[in-house]
Amino acid sequence: STPRKVDVRVITATNRNLVKEVELGNFRADLFFRIRVARITLPALRERREDIPLLAGVFMSKHRAATGKQVEVISSKAMNKLLEYAWPGNVRELENAIEYAIIRTRGTTINLQDLPPEIAETGPTDDYIKVETPTARNEKDRFLDAMSQAGGNRKKAAQLLGMSRATFYRRLTELGLNHK
Repeated sequence: STPRKVDVRVITATNRNLVKEVELGNFRADLFFRIRVARITLPALRERREDIPLLAGVFMSKHRAATGKQVEVISSKAMNKLLEYAWPGNVRELENAIEYAIIRTRGTTINLQDLPPEIAETGPTDDYIKVETPTARNEKDRFLDAMSQAGGNRKKAAQLLGMSRATFYRRLTELGLNHK
């Protein structure tokens, strides 16, 4: 019943354009300006497909522990489908797809038929081959643009992209841009 001083930090996230929502009167302007301090733009999963195998592995570990199933691997055809899919539900949809596959699989490998039908039944699939997709080319362009805007300063370029220097350097190497 006695007042106490507290120091809190509120972190918010949305998939909506709050500037437009304020303009339309659907979101309070005063609240918008209070929460709009530090902004992190996280691209949709379909714009960072290189994260899919890593995220799938994390979700596999999480749901393997929850279900008690010893699912260890995602087959190349199943992974190719995961990489091809548009992911309208973003990371949550990927997690749900992995959980679904773990529940359905009968062995230690997630196969194409274990994936949710909306993923398994999209487009033709060949054995998984790492191909430079339009998304990968777009990411290279983003990195080159950031480096150009930062005048070649990698630390500033990493800040422009909203990532740590370590992540930035790793991605430069993965994209074959570390020599530029």
